[in-house]
Amino acid sequence: MGKMSNVNVEYLRLKSLFNSVDPTKTELVDNLINEAAFMKVQLSTLQEQIKKHGAVQISSKGNQRQTEAAKYYTKLVNSYGTVIKTLNSIMGKNVIDDDDEFDKFMARIE
Repeated sequence: MGKMSNVNVEYLRLKSLFNSVDPTKTELVDNLINEAAFMKVQLSTLQEQIKKHGAVQISSKGNQRQTEAAKYYTKLVNSYGTVIKTLNSIMGKNVIDDDDEFDKFMARIE
């Protein structure tokens, strides 16, 4: 499945969570839902790159530095968390269930 297909699948999954939310609110956050879907797919891609190549590069002189994928992943996971929290607050939920996909995702990266 292509990346855009994955984004669309995730978008539809997230959008379905808003079925019981006021349609005006859902329309208002539609772009944010799309951004969250895109970020999740990008995070998965970056995670695979990090698993394959590692998060640290070692130069010929022995210096270590974080890979670009690891840097971007760190920034993106923080942005993704903020977007999901925003969407959650718009849905009117103050507590995320323990079985929530976001909780499972966050547990994997910690």
